[in-house]
Amino acid sequence: MSAAGRVVCLVVAATVALSCRHAPPQAAPPPPAAPPAEGQSKYTFLFDPANPALSLPADTRFDRPRPIDTKTLPVYPARALADRFGPHREVVRIVIDKDGKVAEVHDSPLGASDKDAYSEEFRRSVDAAVRTWTFTPGSLRKVEPGTDLDGDGKPDYVITKSWERVAVYYDVRFTFEIVEGQGVVRREP
Repeated sequence: MSAAGRVVCLVVAATVALSCRHAPPQAAPPPPAAPPAEGQSKYTFLFDPANPALSLPADTRFDRPRPIDTKTLPVYPARALADRFGPHREVVRIVIDKDGKVAEVHDSPLGASDKDAYSEEFRRSVDAAVRTWTFTPGSLRKVEPGTDLDGDGKPDYVITKSWERVAVYYDVRFTFEIVEGQGVVRREP
């Protein structure tokens, strides 16, 4: 084979070798980012055995405020959620005014809120949520016995003689937790 032929064969061999070369391995794609943590909230009302409505005279009825709209629930504070911090408990006393709106939020005498690095953020979240809640107004009614219609010796109804709206308080407990990587606020029994 001539020198020119050898050069052509070498060029062809080099071209074939280069074309058969495998592509360099590519780096594996990064794992998908973890979804952002989310939180949800629930609450429970606490019973206060010292409530003055429990010792009213026989001719007075107390009508408790009933929740109309308590859909706005506390948001798990972003910084605490990002740090996966929990559990945390907040216990507050809300004062419902004569119009059924939450007028005040205080510490509850029925339980202590936790004290930790995120206490202020948890409390702000609870305050913001409960201040949007609305209730039927609480009221006191002066009543007198009605007629005994069925002859059993007891009145079958009461007659309301006067009625007055009153401010009322409720104590509410929230517990914030991280469960399976999620920030949640659990309702306590």
